[in-house]
Amino acid sequence: MLSRLSSEALKIVLDFTLESASPNNAVAAMLHGPYAGGYADEKTAISTLLITDSNKISLKYQFKRLDSEKIRLLIVDEGTFERDVRSEWLGGIFADNLLTPYEPLLNKDYLWSQEVRFKKRIVEEALSNLVLGFPEMSRNFMIKPEYFMFEAIARRASLFPPITYRFLNIARDSLRERNYSSMMMGFKAAINELVNEGKIYVSDDMLKINEGYISLMQKKRKHRLINLFRSVRGGITRYVLSVFPSVMDSFLEDYRIYRAFSAENDELNRSFRMLTDPKKYIFISAPSGVISFSDRVTIEDFIRRNLSERCSLRHRISRLGGVLNAAYLLRFTHNGSEERIVAKVFKDWYGWKWFPIALWALGTRGFAVLGKARLEREYALNMLLSSHGINVPRIIHVSPEEKIIFQEYIDGLSASKIIKNLCREKDKEEMNRNLAIVRRIGREIARIHKLNISLGDCKPENVILTNDGRIFFVDLEQAERGGDKSWDIAEFLCYSGHYASFSPVEMTEKITGEFLSGYLEAGGEIENVKKALSPRYLKVFSFFTPPHTLLTITSTCRKILETKTYNVVNA
Repeated sequence: MLSRLSSEALKIVLDFTLESASPNNAVAAMLHGPYAGGYADEKTAISTLLITDSNKISLKYQFKRLDSEKIRLLIVDEGTFERDVRSEWLGGIFADNLLTPYEPLLNKDYLWSQEVRFKKRIVEEALSNLVLGFPEMSRNFMIKPEYFMFEAIARRASLFPPITYRFLNIARDSLRERNYSSMMMGFKAAINELVNEGKIYVSDDMLKINEGYISLMQKKRKHRLINLFRSVRGGITRYVLSVFPSVMDSFLEDYRIYRAFSAENDELNRSFRMLTDPKKYIFISAPSGVISFSDRVTIEDFIRRNLSERCSLRHRISRLGGVLNAAYLLRFTHNGSEERIVAKVFKDWYGWKWFPIALWALGTRGFAVLGKARLEREYALNMLLSSHGINVPRIIHVSPEEKIIFQEYIDGLSASKIIKNLCREKDKEEMNRNLAIVRRIGREIARIHKLNISLGDCKPENVILTNDGRIFFVDLEQAERGGDKSWDIAEFLCYSGHYASFSPVEMTEKITGEFLSGYLEAGGEIENVKKALSPRYLKVFSFFTPPHTLLTITSTCRKILETKTYNVVNA
């Protein structure tokens, strides 16, 4: 049976609290823990926090029985309390009482101002972690305000497991709405301040991170280490304090209450997993609708959920790509016609799979190897390029937890096949048609570079010409804002030269000339081309492109740059 404090009991608590401030004055006082959260039982002590105006660091603990009440009082000076609010100086051991429900006993306005300040810092740190953890996809995040509350809960539970039972107690079915509503008041006030400061904005009842704030956070990557050490310091501080039974008593009481209330003891062993996943409150958009970032959809789930009315042509799923890729082709019939969907699984690249590519580009360019990083690039850059009219595969669904993107299959001829056909082509008209396609590819890559985006993996295999003449770019998992645009040029030309290495050098000259002319005509920067000709890039491709071919590529590029045999036109 839950116990609630009577007015008489509250008076006893307040009188004792104020008396305990002597010889200093009381600045503020509050009730926290089980009674404030509404889950106290008849055995529960009353937990209170007193903040005094002491001009020196003061940390005290008192326990007293008054009549039938047991009072547990923690006393802290104002300076230490506010420092803990601003920076978790003592691991948040005092400030965290502002995270969960509390009841003011003295100076409600002061406690409210400190609560908003504390929760504003929580929100800012969560935003910073999102930007640093998802440098591309964070621009697409749609965030519900509750995310920040649940993220704070999850982070604290992982750093200091004993507090988990407090979070579980306040989340009982009968108390959840009341307690979460109380906690969210401070978060909403903090969010409003950040909106007014222009760091975030509201869109369709969701929060989005301002582009300027994202850029600022990415320039301050060192904050990642600062936040990491702050979290570690918090964990260490809490561990040190945990050796004092006086501080741990309240957490042990939360555990006792939870154990008594829990119907099944086995839940105690999986308590952390019972906490709400904060990623449920982050969303991204796709043609299939708004998707929660906690979404966990396998390929089989996708077929069952989204294509239940369609009939699979074959139960076996075909694999696409090479050793570094895990892409699967799904075939379906729909209204009598075949539809193909690609499922890309972004696994981490470890061991020997990653070593060759790292060795290949050593000192020239870095690659995203973690599945999470590659998925977010594929998604975010696909959405960005699509919004600017660049042809990319339409994303159908995203499963962040499974690291899978489902996208349309682009049927057509890859640029690598077009170049190989050029090397074999005898018909002059067909040759000119294919060379014109290479020129168009150069123009499209220039359009992408003018958006300050580099493709990262600009092999001809990743450029597709469809039957209706459109040029598509696929496999965007290495693409990024900014990045190395010269690498894109060098990679496309050197791969093309590799395919043409057994043809007369004139063919390499024509392919290089058409691509480069198209690139420069569409406004591609000359400096990108000059850098692409440097030994830093050419050495990378010398493993599979013959020296005479590389020489032909560089001499052709220099000739075009010197003679300016191209016309800059609107892309």
